[in-house]
Amino acid sequence: MRSYDFWRVDVFAERPLEGNPLAVFPRAQGLSDREMLAIAREMNISETTFVLPPSKAGANYRNRIWTPGGELPFAGHPSLGTAYVAAMEGIVPLGEGRVTVHQEVKIGVLPLELHSRGGIVDRVVMTQGKPSVGRRITATAGLAKALGVRSTDLTATDLRPQVASTGVRSLQVPLRSMKTVRDLGPDMPALANLLRRVDPDAGAYVFAFETEGDADLHARGFFPQAGIPEDPATGSAAGACGAYLAFHKRLPAKDWFVIEQGIEIHHPSRIEVGVTLSGGRPDTVRVAGTVVPVMRGTLTIP
Repeated sequence: MRSYDFWRVDVFAERPLEGNPLAVFPRAQGLSDREMLAIAREMNISETTFVLPPSKAGANYRNRIWTPGGELPFAGHPSLGTAYVAAMEGIVPLGEGRVTVHQEVKIGVLPLELHSRGGIVDRVVMTQGKPSVGRRITATAGLAKALGVRSTDLTATDLRPQVASTGVRSLQVPLRSMKTVRDLGPDMPALANLLRRVDPDAGAYVFAFETEGDADLHARGFFPQAGIPEDPATGSAAGACGAYLAFHKRLPAKDWFVIEQGIEIHHPSRIEVGVTLSGGRPDTVRVAGTVVPVMRGTLTIP
């Protein structure tokens, strides 16, 4: 029998049992792809990560990110949570103040900043991939029907739904109001079929410019193609949201803005997004948040 230690952490959380849960296997050597997928299904949460020695120059470690449906090239909350565990496990250096480490994921080697006090990581900041936008949805009736809203709810912001990416594509969907977002009851099969036609991997990141708490956007993330009906906090889609707003000159007027997510599924999350502009266009997108440890254990398999 083989044994593998793991952590469960909550990412983008202010306290345990909030934010987005993540399972991290800090020493995953010897696991096959088939076993990683089986473990991700056993964990039965949105993502599970497996830390391996790096294969690319400049990386401190390699991070393989799996959902119950398969492997992802990149994701936000698994990047932050894995960096936290890597620091606490001694895989990367943990110093007082700010330390920059580099993770290898399928889209390349990306930097993360660990902010620490008293030997504890209290904030993680990650730089995401190149910001871009893609297909724009102008005929909104089908998307409105799949989400359970009116077409006018999609057009009231003078923006249109559009695919955006900082490493993973998502369909950014601004809605009329926070109440419209909160009252959503998507038809998941219909939404999955529509998203499949828009992009083979995309989820829908639905948001409003009104919030319940001290934030700038209220969001919900639906990822039926990945087997995730609703995600409590989606760092990759939040970064893509920053890119989308920057391309359309609708960024909140501050260096960092905050997205609240997960409230409807009882895992309130707080995602910080920072966008650096060059020539009026997004150049660098960063996502930050806190990570809270919840449990540790050992998995034993043949």
